[in-house]
Amino acid sequence: MANYKITVLEISTKTVGGEFYFGGFVPASETFPNPFSFTLLQGAGKTILIDCGIDLRDPTKAAIFGACGAQNGHGPVEVLATVGVKPEEVDAVILTHAHFDHASGIDCFPNSQFYLQRKELEGWQEIRNHPKYAALPFFCMDMSDVERLEKLEKAGRLTLLDGDVEDLFPGISVYSVGFGHSFDLQMVMVDTEKGKFLHTGDACNRPENLLGTESFPFYLPNTDFAVGPALNIVRGFDRIMELVHGDVTHLIMTHDDTRRDLFPWHKSELGLSIFEIC
Repeated sequence: MANYKITVLEISTKTVGGEFYFGGFVPASETFPNPFSFTLLQGAGKTILIDCGIDLRDPTKAAIFGACGAQNGHGPVEVLATVGVKPEEVDAVILTHAHFDHASGIDCFPNSQFYLQRKELEGWQEIRNHPKYAALPFFCMDMSDVERLEKLEKAGRLTLLDGDVEDLFPGISVYSVGFGHSFDLQMVMVDTEKGKFLHTGDACNRPENLLGTESFPFYLPNTDFAVGPALNIVRGFDRIMELVHGDVTHLIMTHDDTRRDLFPWHKSELGLSIFEIC
C-alpha cells in the first residue's frame, strides 16, 4: 500500500456570511472564513495535486477573482514555491471539477497529466454553446478554461474518467459525486500512514454541512453556484459519510477553515496557511 504525505496549501482567503454555507439556517450576519486551497500529495515516487488554483497572471482570471471578493490571492507557482515544489515537477493534477478556483491554473503545469470526469467537461461544453445559460457560470467559471481543457485532451494530456476509478494511482482512488455542485464533481481518496483521507472538493464545505448544527441537526447543503438540485447534493453527502464511515476528521474540504483545529499548520511568507495533514 502506498502512503502519501498530504499538504493543504491555501491560495487565498475570504469571509462569507452564514447563508453562503448553510442557506437560511444560519443568518448572513454570522460570518465564517472561506479559504481557497489546493492539495499536494507526495509519495510512491509521485508528486500529485488535487486541483491547481488560479493563474492570476491571466487578466480574465484576475478579474473573476477580484469580483468574488477574495483577498491575498497567489498563483500556483508562488504557492508551491513555499514548500519547495516547482510546477514542472508535478506529475499529475486530479481536478475535482472545473470551477475557476480549482482548474484555472492548468497552464502553469507543462509536464502534468490531468484527470477530470467526462460529464464535467461535457456539461460545461453544453453551457458554453447556450448564451441564455450565461448565469450558470457567473463568478464560478472562466469559460475559456473549457477550451484549455479541450486542447489538453487533444494533446493527450487530459484523461477523461467515467465514474469511479479504484487505484487511479497506487493508493489513490476517485469517486464521482454526479450532478450537484457541478456537472460531475469527483472526490479523491488517499492512503496515508494515518489511514485514508477523502478530499471532497466542493461536494461539502464544512463539517456542519454533514453534521448539522445544534439547532438544525441534519444535512445543510450549500447550493450557491451549484448547477444541480439540492437533493443530489445531499445524496452526495450520504456517499461521503459512507466512504469515511462517518468520521469527518478524515475529510479534506477545499474551503474548510475548521481544519486548523485538527492539523498542524503555519503561515507561509505569503501570509497564507499551510496544513500538514499527515
